[in-house]
Amino acid sequence: MRSTRPPVLDDDPEALDAIWTALEPDPALVPPLIRAVMISSLDGTTTVDGRSGGLGTPTDRLVYTAMRARADLVLVGSGTALAEGYGPAETSPVWADRRPGPPPVVLVLTRTLPDALVEHCAGSGDRVRIAAAHGVDVDRVRAARDRGVTVHVLGPGPTGAAIRSLAAHLHADEVDLEGGPRLLGALLAEGAVDELVLSLAPEVIVGGEDSPLATGPATTRVPMRVAAAFSCPRGGLYTRWVVGGRRP
Repeated sequence: MRSTRPPVLDDDPEALDAIWTALEPDPALVPPLIRAVMISSLDGTTTVDGRSGGLGTPTDRLVYTAMRARADLVLVGSGTALAEGYGPAETSPVWADRRPGPPPVVLVLTRTLPDALVEHCAGSGDRVRIAAAHGVDVDRVRAARDRGVTVHVLGPGPTGAAIRSLAAHLHADEVDLEGGPRLLGALLAEGAVDELVLSLAPEVIVGGEDSPLATGPATTRVPMRVAAAFSCPRGGLYTRWVVGGRRP
């Protein structure tokens, strides 16, 4: 009888190979892929003191940096980018030999192009860009570009389809979606997420913030199947889920 206990991996070279392999996308999926990378406590809380980093473990960090090393674009909502202080992505030395070329471009999604976001992205060149929703004020786009910020304006229609179209235009095979909950919820509801890489921190947050994994205006049940799972000596469960019934 096969054991249902997930393998226990640490950060030795053999385990790093196993982690990298566990994060390979499902071969049936067709690029460009949108792969969400999230962390939550066992009760589903995703932030502590307003940041997801408070839940991280050393192995979660390995998973997070491995997904960035695999990605061509890092996609994040503007609220998360500002709260977490997003800057240009770097390739972790642990995964550098597995990634040819430069680190992924960070793409911040916004509906309104607020001044705080433009100020945050100014000076980063092409390494941190903005993806503005279709119909955003053209004067705000012009002002952001005058500050040296690269702004892509998404096409009309569902957000997920517009992001996938932009990714194809940028020759990106993998988009690493890092939150926040509202963006993840919107893309899951649209059927635009291909996989969810979820780290479960080994703790329960009692009386913490109301910060669920994904949020939306209506209840949407999104089927998934587990494709990989492992643990580590320091605790935590690290999983990769394929979103079921969404794309051929």
